Amino acid sequence: MAILSKMYFNAVFGGLGGLVGWMLFGVLGERNPSSEAIVSILCLSFSQVDVNIVLGGAIIGASIGYFVVSVEAIRDQSFVRFARLASYGVLLATFGGIIGMYVGDRIQQFLVWLVGNYLLLTMIARGLGWSLLGIAIGGSEGIAARSLGKFSYGTIGGLMGGFIGGMLFDLFYWIARQTAGDAGGSITIWTALGLIITGACIGALSALVQTVFQPANVKVLRGWQEGREYPLDKPAVLLGREEHADIALFRDMKVEKRHCYIKQLNGHFLLVNNGAPPEQTLVNETPIADEIELQDGDRIQLGNIILKFQLRAAVNRARSRRGGK
Repeated sequence: MAILSKMYFNAVFGGLGGLVGWMLFGVLGERNPSSEAIVSILCLSFSQVDVNIVLGGAIIGASIGYFVVSVEAIRDQSFVRFARLASYGVLLATFGGIIGMYVGDRIQQFLVWLVGNYLLLTMIARGLGWSLLGIAIGGSEGIAARSLGKFSYGTIGGLMGGFIGGMLFDLFYWIARQTAGDAGGSITIWTALGLIITGACIGALSALVQTVFQPANVKVLRGWQEGREYPLDKPAVLLGREEHADIALFRDMKVEKRHCYIKQLNGHFLLVNNGAPPEQTLVNETPIADEIELQDGDRIQLGNIILKFQLRAAVNRARSRRGGK
């Protein structure tokens, strides 16, 4: 299923971002880093100065944001989109990481002072803090794509992923401390694992929410990225061979750089020819010179590439019928 594929790729790249962030902080966090120092700073020990909290949040947030936000461009092998998305991901997630770690540390200190050092409270505090990181990462792709829908659903998914990931990170750290009894190598490994899972949670849940709530999509039946589903979550989605296209259809010279748009108007979806030859712009094998309203299941052919238009409501009804049998 496309939703599982999208969640898989986002989780893998998010986890990779968490691992790279952990490694970078080990190198950049101190001049002569040690296992004890890395763990102490990443886990926001009360004795650490705020500058280390800020640095840790910035590096980890930027790394996870870099990989999660740019994953779609990487899959499309689109360098221009990758540069734009990665820039937004790094910039916004850096600030999200700083704020998330700092706020999480302060919430944790306050709860411990108020009611005592209980595991559940520290997990909640960490989750609340890192949910801000998830919001920044989830929303940055929508900002880069100039899509309100992707921004809204991405921030919700990112919030959920950051909260769950933060709680799991704190749980793993507590387990490591209980089993190891010190801040040695095993705790360092568990800390790295916690960050990997945090990045994976942010990536996977952000993808899940965006996919579940997208109003419609097009699925590639033949051609570039066969089997891939692209969301239609903007008022006007550009399809073409151009690097800046929302749905990039490479490797077919019969597809124009800015071939056509799929526009959303009052709940209806229109395919609008953008000056491409009508014989290379077909809907259900009918040439389209100007525009046509799309219906669920319509086959769109641009050059040699064939796409299938799918409404979310219709897809959900079909899945419900299959599940009821």
